[in-house]
Amino acid sequence: MRIAIGLAFVLAVGLAGEPASAAGPSFDCAKAGNWAEKEICKSDELAALDAWFAPLYGQVAQRLTGKDLDALKAHRKAWVKSRNDCKAEADGAACLKARYQEFTADLEKQFAGLIGGTAGAISSTAAKSPLAECSGQADAKACLEKSVEAEDANLADAEAKAGDTAAQRDQADQNAHLGDRLAEANVAWRAYRNAECKRRQQAGSGDADATAVYSSCLVEMTRARVRELQM
Repeated sequence: MRIAIGLAFVLAVGLAGEPASAAGPSFDCAKAGNWAEKEICKSDELAALDAWFAPLYGQVAQRLTGKDLDALKAHRKAWVKSRNDCKAEADGAACLKARYQEFTADLEKQFAGLIGGTAGAISSTAAKSPLAECSGQADAKACLEKSVEAEDANLADAEAKAGDTAAQRDQADQNAHLGDRLAEANVAWRAYRNAECKRRQQAGSGDADATAVYSSCLVEMTRARVRELQM
């Protein structure tokens, strides 16, 4: 399992300091059939959210049974309607973003619990931002680069440990394939993280420290992901 997770890590992360291409949505934009899908295909940010939401929902659904699975499916059905209803809003794109973020947050909490993680164990509001941590350093850029490397190493370790737990469950149930699905979710999350950080960098493109914004975003989001995966 460590091999599978490690391969996912190598394929997904690339060079930590290089902005990655935006993630595509979970569906083929050439076949976008409704307003919501067309709007998602127009926005790198929405496409990245959809790219992470789809496999995350699948990860959670595959781990639930009975009434719990029925409740999740009912939630998704209601969510799809509320997402599509964003068409009537003055700012439809902002509405879509909010809908995705709300459901994704719920799914991430469920996912962390189902794989034995501890989502939200550390309050993000209590910690300094990566930019603030490095602001007093003689070379703030080098400080951020070291932080990116350190947090990516922590993430790889957390993924490997979660993968080992999934592998043990797979041994008990040969049809579970939890390890493979966890590896797929890890890749999807990295695509989402890189696309979101690229979006933040581009939003600050007029700022001389846009690269620092990208690196800080990588550190911040990776720390949050590690907390979700930690056993």
